[in-house]
Amino acid sequence: MTLNLERPTLALDAGQVLTLDDIAGTRISARAGVVWVTLEGQIHDLILGPGDSIVIGEDGRTVVQALEAAFVTLQ
Repeated sequence: MTLNLERPTLALDAGQVLTLDDIAGTRISARAGVVWVTLEGQIHDLILGPGDSIVIGEDGRTVVQALEAAFVTLQ
């Protein structure tokens, strides 16, 4: 995983997992590749492809897994 602090973009290898806690209000955007997003307390998971994003509505654990090499932005 690579973290660029000037632009909060993460490069994830296929299968790599990113675990984030208590990030309500944060937007997760897929810039390239495909990621699977699981939100604590939610019964449905999300698949984000290039250009897709989600704003996390509640604190708790959020897990992002790259289904293929991906670039993800956190805002």
